[in-house]
Amino acid sequence: MNISDKDRKLLWAKSGNRCAICKEKLFQPNENGTDINRGEECHIISKTPNGPRYMPNMQNYDTYDNLILLCNLHHKEIDDDNNISLYPPQRLHQIKKEHEKWVNKSLELKKEPKEKDWNSILKKLNLINPY
Repeated sequence: MNISDKDRKLLWAKSGNRCAICKEKLFQPNENGTDINRGEECHIISKTPNGPRYMPNMQNYDTYDNLILLCNLHHKEIDDDNNISLYPPQRLHQIKKEHEKWVNKSLELKKEPKEKDWNSILKKLNLINPY
């Protein structure tokens, strides 16, 4: 099975076009102005028996829950045989969760203050009588 369009879009959207580890933009312009994609859709648990963090009893390896978006350098780092113990599934899930919180917080729009908030702001600025 392959990654569905829905899971792929969800992964890229929730990751904000950023590597979950280094936060670098994954689509970057090159010298001639075209975009280079450095992003890789990485399996947290490998779907191949000799792959990193393989678990034989999973039903579907290609779902959003088992994917993390990384730059090509961090993908290589987490899957390197010498680093597998540094990046167990639990840690990768935590990195993904914290990254998505960071993206949400970074993109959050400031809400307009309500009328009573405006009054408190104006009082603090001594622009209206506090009594």
